[in-house]
Amino acid sequence: MQRLLWTILLISSCYQVSLSQVDFECTIDSNQLLIGDQRILHLRARGPSGLVPDTVSFSAWQDLGIEPLVKQSWQSEGVDGYHQMIKIAAFDTGYIKLPPLILPYSVNGQTDTTYSNDIVLEVQGIVVDSTGLAPIKPILREPFKLRDALVYIVALLVGLAIIAFVFLRKKKPEPEPEIVEIPVPADELALDDLQKLRSRKLWQSGQIKEYQSELTHIIRAYIQARYSIPALESTTSEILNFAVVKSLSSELQTDLDQILNIADLIKFAKAQPEIGIHEEFMQKAEYFVRSTRESKSEPDV
Repeated sequence: MQRLLWTILLISSCYQVSLSQVDFECTIDSNQLLIGDQRILHLRARGPSGLVPDTVSFSAWQDLGIEPLVKQSWQSEGVDGYHQMIKIAAFDTGYIKLPPLILPYSVNGQTDTTYSNDIVLEVQGIVVDSTGLAPIKPILREPFKLRDALVYIVALLVGLAIIAFVFLRKKKPEPEPEIVEIPVPADELALDDLQKLRSRKLWQSGQIKEYQSELTHIIRAYIQARYSIPALESTTSEILNFAVVKSLSSELQTDLDQILNIADLIKFAKAQPEIGIHEEFMQKAEYFVRSTRESKSEPDV
């Protein structure tokens, strides 16, 4: 009987040792960032043979203004090691101490949990440069002169004479030529809509969700018209993965990523960014449209 008890204690001790040997490390590519910026979080788990890491929970970070945006599945790294990269964004400013993450795992069918190290981030706000905005000057109007109206009077008289000539001859009316409506270019329509949105001053009156929603709708409609892709019916992730979007410069891809992703978080009440970010995104949206507008083709010779 005593030998049986010693055997059970030995097996239990080996099991506890095998589970306690799991090492869970959390690092980030940079501890300093601007509000709304994105960083890559690296998670590494290493342990005994048979280790299977489970999904990491980020619930403890969400109350601190940190949101995971794109998650990657666990990838094997070396012998009995695993690596995972996760894209995160910060929506609060200041020094933020992130508590350890919890990793559930199993070793040869036996489950347990372990904890990572904590991380400190320095999140800075965005300063909008308002010194470059000049006041709008009034329109200068010239005084009315009769000679300026002579051209219109003569044109009116000529027009009346032509009408009288046609009426007196009782000529059968010729069929009117079909008027072909020339569509407004997508970039002109988008820039006009952005200007109208700016003049409504939605975010200045506290309508932040409506402002961000209309801003992203204008950009989605422009992308759909410009590149003939279903951007209005697609998710943010699907839009960013279209081939035409991936062919853009890294700067334009980053601007589009920030505008769409942060607007999604605001619409679902997951983020409350600083006031300056709204005008910044308006300027980025205008820059995106002007940088991707369709170039005019050369006339036929």
